[in-house]
Amino acid sequence: MVKFKDNVIKLQFISLLIIPIVPHLDFFLFLHLDDIPVILFIFLSIFQIFFSDQKFKLFSNTYSILVFLIYITVQNYFINRNIIFSDNLRYTFYLFVLIYVYQFSDKKVIENSLVPLTLSISFFSIFAYVFEFNLGTDLYDYWNIGLNLNEWGFTKGRVNGFQAGGPNALGALIACLTIFSALKVKGNLKYLVIFSGILGCFFTYSRAAFLTLIIFLTIAFLIRKDYKKLLFILLCLFITSSYGLVDRFTSEEETDGVNDRIEMQQTTVNNFRNQNVTNLLIGYGYGNIAIVRDEIKPVSEFSPDLRPTGPHNSYLYIILNYGMVGLLFFILIFSKVTLDFVRNFNDYIQSPKAWFILSFLFLSLTGDFIQNHSISILLFLLYFLLEKEMIEE
Repeated sequence: MVKFKDNVIKLQFISLLIIPIVPHLDFFLFLHLDDIPVILFIFLSIFQIFFSDQKFKLFSNTYSILVFLIYITVQNYFINRNIIFSDNLRYTFYLFVLIYVYQFSDKKVIENSLVPLTLSISFFSIFAYVFEFNLGTDLYDYWNIGLNLNEWGFTKGRVNGFQAGGPNALGALIACLTIFSALKVKGNLKYLVIFSGILGCFFTYSRAAFLTLIIFLTIAFLIRKDYKKLLFILLCLFITSSYGLVDRFTSEEETDGVNDRIEMQQTTVNNFRNQNVTNLLIGYGYGNIAIVRDEIKPVSEFSPDLRPTGPHNSYLYIILNYGMVGLLFFILIFSKVTLDFVRNFNDYIQSPKAWFILSFLFLSLTGDFIQNHSISILLFLLYFLLEKEMIEE
């Protein structure tokens, strides 16, 4: 029986680990392929809760995420007149992840497994670019999984991965995982992680992700006074310069992408200034409002030819959907470690998990990454591990 339970825990761990690399494809009836790891994990979690002989002692640690979950559910019922919707299902899933981390997980196994995941995703990006292959599109039918050719001139294209969100999401995923793994591993493997991470991230041609990766690695190694790694980062940057590094940041044509994001965020902020107090505090409800450049309005009012999105800022997106109250409850999910971080700063800057979380939250200022649950699963998984570590100490 003990061996069976151990196998259940291992299967839970595997189902979490593969979420960022399972594409959004049809599977069976109304289910998609990327639903399977989530459903499997929840099923196994329920099994563990009801049939485990371990005594649960973690309910006090679920309050913050429960408050947010209850709030968005009640808000959605009054605005959209339904109780079950994507976001409350996702945060219910995160609640099960929290229980798994506190009750059953092996911290070392999870952290060590993220290193081969980092290398796999990074080398996929490198190989897709070098060998110019793609595996077709997923159900979103926009980005190829692999190389997406373009006519920028200084590069043949951008690489996208198996996750949702396109090349920018892949760049963010590689950047955060590389920061974590580069600070986690020892010896010569560290150089391989840095090299593959910088090239893999660069071939997504995501400027925000690439800058975050370089800046965070530089700060981390400066704090550690590891000057060899800093020189190696410079060497990697020199290599990327052969593939259009300077052009990516200076091309006038491609600065339109930055201008789009700035325009969408400014439009969102201006909307907050002009909207009534109720909408600002409570939000418009999940999935009701979207943005295209300087237009913000109900999703139903956009032309079918357009692709309305969020404001490319996860925190502004939360305010749009759930208001300032929703953002406050979301921030409270991270409150325990945040308060301890201030008191024990020197301890946290040595933690690879803390660097991953900080880089992910920073990147979320430039994209809707918290809403992209195919990659934000790692944010919550590592945060819960860090929170558990803090409480046990």
